[in-house]
Amino acid sequence: MRLPALVCVVCFTLGTMACNESGPAAPPGPATSRLSTFETGTITVYVHWGAQGLAGKRVEVLQLGRVKTTNEHGIAFFRVPAGAYTVRVYAINHGGPELLYVDTKVTVTAYQRTTVDIVDCLPCD
Repeated sequence: MRLPALVCVVCFTLGTMACNESGPAAPPGPATSRLSTFETGTITVYVHWGAQGLAGKRVEVLQLGRVKTTNEHGIAFFRVPAGAYTVRVYAINHGGPELLYVDTKVTVTAYQRTTVDIVDCLPCD
């Protein structure tokens, strides 16, 4: 009867040692390493007239195909890999006919915030 107890202790010890190896528990896959393999920064887009942020403006980072809408403060926020991008903001007034969109080229540096400031003329409607 002592032998089965000893076998259980040995199996438990070996199993614990195998679980404590320094290697990863599972190979990294796209879900676990997608953002960790890139150095990211942020793009903050502020759409406003004077000090009034404008909600509901459609904002797109063209190279990534990511689209957001500005919040109640006129802000849309994107976390992106470091690199060069074109930020497109739709339905902006600059006097005269409303523009379909305004493009702004930005360069995002790792761990830094890049701000895009878009003025939309409310009285120009």
